[in-house]
Amino acid sequence: MKINNLVLIFTILVSLGGIVSAKVFEDQFGRIINAELISHTGAEGENVTIKKSDKKIVVKVALFSEKDQNFIRGWMKETPPSLDYNFRVEVAKKEIQAKPSANPFEKSSAEKTAFLMRVTNLTRQPVSGLRVEYRAYMKDYGGGGSSDEGSKDDKDNEESGRGGFTEKQIDEYLRSRFGRGRGNRGSSRGSSVKPKITHIEESKDIEEPLKYNQSVTIESKAMRLDSGKMRYSSGKWRDELIGVIVRVFEPGGEMVYEYRDQSTKDYIWAESSGPVRGFTDEGSDDRFDDVNKPIRGFTGG
Repeated sequence: MKINNLVLIFTILVSLGGIVSAKVFEDQFGRIINAELISHTGAEGENVTIKKSDKKIVVKVALFSEKDQNFIRGWMKETPPSLDYNFRVEVAKKEIQAKPSANPFEKSSAEKTAFLMRVTNLTRQPVSGLRVEYRAYMKDYGGGGSSDEGSKDDKDNEESGRGGFTEKQIDEYLRSRFGRGRGNRGSSRGSSVKPKITHIEESKDIEEPLKYNQSVTIESKAMRLDSGKMRYSSGKWRDELIGVIVRVFEPGGEMVYEYRDQSTKDYIWAESSGPVRGFTDEGSDDRFDDVNKPIRGFTGG
C-alpha cells in the first residue's frame, strides 16, 4: 500500500515538473535573487521569464551561474514553451465627414467619426496569427439630424420665415421629436432625454508578423454623430462618442490582452445594450459605414 502511494506521489511530481516554486538563484558575480521561473519561448532560447516581487522580468539565461544555468535549461526542456504576450493600445479619433441637414424644422449636421487603434507588440519576440476585436460605443440622443432628404438649404428655409409650415405643423413636429410642444421652452433634448448606448463591433486578422515594438493601426467603422437644434424651439441634441474596448487573441483563439479606458472600464462585453453592427445579416444602417481603407500607420488625427 505504501509503495502504491509512493508511486502515485512520484507520478504527480513528474507531471508537475514544469511548475517551479520560488527558489534562490545566483548570478555569475555571486549575487542572489529569490525568484520563480514563469515561462520561456523555446528550449534553446536565450531568455527566460522570472517572477520577482510580483513582477515579471525577462532575463538572459547566461546571466545566471553555471549551476543555475543547467537547472534552468533542464526546466526549459521539461516545460512547454509559451509566449508572454504583451501589447500597448493607443486610441485616437478621426473625423471623416461633416454634412449639414436640409430638414426645414432643424439646423443640424451629421459628423462621421472613426476610432484609430494603434496596437504595438511589446512581446519580446515576433508574434503572428493575431486577431483583434473591438467594440466602439456612443451615446445616441436620437435627434432629427440624421435626415439627408430635402432640396432646400438652410438659407432658403430661413428666408421663407417658417418654411411655409403652419403653427400646427411645427407644434406637431416638436411633439414628435421632443415629446412636447412649443409652449415648454428652455429644455434640451441632449440633457433631458436619456441617450441610447449603442455600439459597433468588428474583428480584424493581423496578417503580417509583428516584431517587437512594431505597430499596426486599425481604423474602425465610421460612426455618425448627429447634432443640432430646432428652428422654432430651444430643443437641441448632440450625440457623443464614449470609447472603445480592444481585445487581442492569439492563434489558438485565446484572448491574451484587453484594452479599456476610464470610459469603458465598467462595460460588460457579453451584454449588448443596443444593436450590434458589423457582424449581422441584417440590412446596413447608414449610421455605421465601412471605411474601405487599408490598415496603415497611426496618424493621431
